[in-house]
Amino acid sequence: MKLKIYSSAGKATQKSVECVDSVFGIEPNEHVVHLAVKAELNNLRQGSVKTKSRAEVRGGGKKPWKQKGRGTARAGSTRSPIWVGGGHTFAISPKTYNMALPKKVRRLARRSVLSDKIKSESIVVVDAFKFDAPRTKDVVNLLDSLKLSDKKVLILTSVFDENLMLGGRNLMNVAIIETASVSAYDLIDNEAILMDKASIGILNEQLAE
Repeated sequence: MKLKIYSSAGKATQKSVECVDSVFGIEPNEHVVHLAVKAELNNLRQGSVKTKSRAEVRGGGKKPWKQKGRGTARAGSTRSPIWVGGGHTFAISPKTYNMALPKKVRRLARRSVLSDKIKSESIVVVDAFKFDAPRTKDVVNLLDSLKLSDKKVLILTSVFDENLMLGGRNLMNVAIIETASVSAYDLIDNEAILMDKASIGILNEQLAE
């Protein structure tokens, strides 16, 4: 499978890049993609929420009133959950939401998303990202020339490019990630993927079976 390569100015060239079929040409496994995205989103959760139980709320050591004779309900503590200022009935404690998935499952999820993007013609490849300065206008012009300016775009770069990062970070519909660290959620959370030629090589090497 081959993809057409565009120039850094967004013009079509006669060049193409080879995409390994085991990475870009498989039948997408929707269930595996669901598991991977669910795990990645869960792993982003802090799990730091905390409420105090009646044992943790300060005060309430003395019985408010005697057990009998007042004509009212019995009370053993002012920190009972039914009292104002009392503890929570089912207090929440910090916990981890981390989900561990096998490496093969995570790789299959990324291959599935990439294969689906290829089928929907949502992947665009440029020869290289060449920006002389960190200008947002240059990134916008590239997206305009590739007819991607009205879409939510993920830009994958094979190496860290400060001019690209600084130039594109102000665009609300653009996310920029280094190819080697991209996840299934990153790949699926967009309408189009724009990457340089070297990124295809990285994905071929990283995900091929």
